[in-house]
Amino acid sequence: MTITCLKNGKEIALRDPLDLDFIEYDVVKDYLKVIGHLERNPEARVEIDLTEPFIPKFNLINCSNSFTQKFNQVINRKKFA
Repeated sequence: MTITCLKNGKEIALRDPLDLDFIEYDVVKDYLKVIGHLERNPEARVEIDLTEPFIPKFNLINCSNSFTQKFNQVINRKKFA
């Protein structure tokens, strides 16, 4: 499973570990270490759209329904914490 970060529709590379976008990426990466085994499709990926500041959008591509539900369950809970 891969994670791709996008800004204005273009892939970006995150380098600064103190940048909020990098922290968002790091949280998703760590979470995928925990639930990644639920997704069996090697073509599956998570796209994080960082176009709007402080409001990342997550696009799950080629992911199973069970993985999508589990991912959204935790990610949506994190937004309100």
